[in-house]
Amino acid sequence: MKLFNTKRAAMDERIVHTRNMLYKEAYIVAILLCSISVVTKCIIYGLNIGATITELSILFLTALYYGIRAVFLGLYSDEVEVHDRTSKLSMNKKNMIWGLGFGVVMATFFGIKSALMYGEGNAQSLWYFILVFFASLMIYIPFFVGILAILHALAYKASKKVIDKDLDE
Repeated sequence: MKLFNTKRAAMDERIVHTRNMLYKEAYIVAILLCSISVVTKCIIYGLNIGATITELSILFLTALYYGIRAVFLGLYSDEVEVHDRTSKLSMNKKNMIWGLGFGVVMATFFGIKSALMYGEGNAQSLWYFILVFFASLMIYIPFFVGILAILHALAYKASKKVIDKDLDE
């Protein structure tokens, strides 16, 4: 008796498509539940990483798994090409916008935090906000834009190699 059946029976395409749709919906529900749990725990316990480490690791690891599998199956480059054909903004431009957005959010967060914690009076708080905000912009925007652009380029190239290898065989 085998523990796992390695033979695959011929399956109806409709069944496979419906099953994949259900898996996708279950994945979305699980991600939503983890996100709601993180927000709820942050409200109840504050920004305590220990209270939310399980949910955050689930969110991070599932996204990482999907990204790696999509690249090594050649799906990523196909998704990018379909996206670039159907969208007004290319994936490269969207990555730049996301990197810019992350950088501005981080700079704003650190600027406000610095102004509230270290500023004594309105003028000094405003000065600390401006100083930290622009210093953080110079650090985080190139970092996030660079990371997203490099990861996209590497993933696209690796995914394209997989597709080219499959087509050669």
